[in-house]
Amino acid sequence: MKHLQSNSELQEKALLYGIGALPEEERRDYARHLEEDDCQVCAAESLEFQNVAQSLAINVPAQTPSAAVKARLMAQVRAESSTVVPAPEVRPKRSAWQWIGWPVAAAAAAALAIILNMNVGLRRQVDALAIRVTQLEGEVTRNQTQMVALTDPRLTVVNLAGQGNTPQASGRIFWSKTDRRWMVYVVSLPPVPADRAYQLWFVTQDGTKLSAQVFNTEADGSAMLDLQLPPGATSLMAAAVTTEPAGGLPQPSGAFVLLGM
Repeated sequence: MKHLQSNSELQEKALLYGIGALPEEERRDYARHLEEDDCQVCAAESLEFQNVAQSLAINVPAQTPSAAVKARLMAQVRAESSTVVPAPEVRPKRSAWQWIGWPVAAAAAAALAIILNMNVGLRRQVDALAIRVTQLEGEVTRNQTQMVALTDPRLTVVNLAGQGNTPQASGRIFWSKTDRRWMVYVVSLPPVPADRAYQLWFVTQDGTKLSAQVFNTEADGSAMLDLQLPPGATSLMAAAVTTEPAGGLPQPSGAFVLLGM
């Protein structure tokens, strides 16, 4: 079975396979998986660990035996040469990793564990970057859509002026009648408390007030809204923003803070 992406379990098996530490039956199954299933994910993981293991084995410093050890080995060879040499014992083939000795193996395993953790961290960074790229692509698409709408010659602009206690506030509505869409930009309108909200209204020629959006401003008093107009919002007499209870109301009850004709 091919794997679509790596995980900790697959990385652990690839690590053990790469350093020659899998039991023989599991090693055969894993080798068969790499060859017959053509799993590119496992192949890449095991190759990476094999390369690291071989590099560590090559870099192990050679040790010259002392004279006493050499003399002891020669004496043992002379003694054994005078006796019948038994048939050689068939032992399982050892990997290059096993011949480098347990102290080096332990150090190499620790190094491979560090590399494994680094790979997990890098994958998380790649995933986070991929998410960010998707977000940026969405922002670019929205900006392009807004640019097309703002350059439409059929666009209507409605200016909003501050009212009552917010004379410094202002706003502008870009009304695309083609797709029944409002892009609203508000500045210098102080945020309201959590139990209150601003509500944007579309007032028709017969005086009907249709709720377009409930919103609050940022800390700097700005807000940007992109909304589809409610049914019945066709012939505009006025656009207004009032202060209402949180969540808004079916009809305006609070004071006007912005008004445009």
